[in-house]
Amino acid sequence: MGETKQRAGAATRTATRTAARMAAGTAAQERLRLDLPHYLPYRISIVASLVKRALADIYKDDPGLTEPEWKVMTLLAHHGPLASGDIGSFVTLDRVAVSRALGRLIERGFVSRRVNPDDQRTYQVDLTRKAATIYDRMAAEALEIERGIVAGLVPGEAETLIATLDKIEQMLRRPADQRRIAMIAVTDDPPAAPPPRRPARKTARR
Repeated sequence: MGETKQRAGAATRTATRTAARMAAGTAAQERLRLDLPHYLPYRISIVASLVKRALADIYKDDPGLTEPEWKVMTLLAHHGPLASGDIGSFVTLDRVAVSRALGRLIERGFVSRRVNPDDQRTYQVDLTRKAATIYDRMAAEALEIERGIVAGLVPGEAETLIATLDKIEQMLRRPADQRRIAMIAVTDDPPAAPPPRRPARKTARR
């Protein structure tokens, strides 16, 4: 009788373990997984990493910049002078990273700093003449990278890609950043050309 109970107990434990393994297998099969080849954020992150790697070859050794320093230098080359507090809105860096990048660039003579005429409590920063010359060289190399990318696309694909990236960036940026960038972009616009002067009328001699 005792032996029969032991066998029954062992069979019960075996059945319980088997059921547990089967349940675990079913749960594993039902776990959510991403379709990585078609998961847009993943694909964008991979392409962004490859582009960053290519661009790093331009600045990491000569003139020896970090990625945040390269971003700040590029921003100032296109939109400078800027209030130092506005830089993070453009280059998606936090204040600490921006402060460190600016400090290093100022120390190397690549960026100048002065009191912001629009707000005496803040500073305005811009590229120095030395940095502008260096950036001209880096920009030429960056354009070569772009040409290599565009060369592999059919006509119209680059423009479509830019338009799509604009939409995605607009959706992901915080509203405050969008408003700030829009305000700065307006101030960057060149002044409107004055209306053409009318030719002076000739007065007939009497």
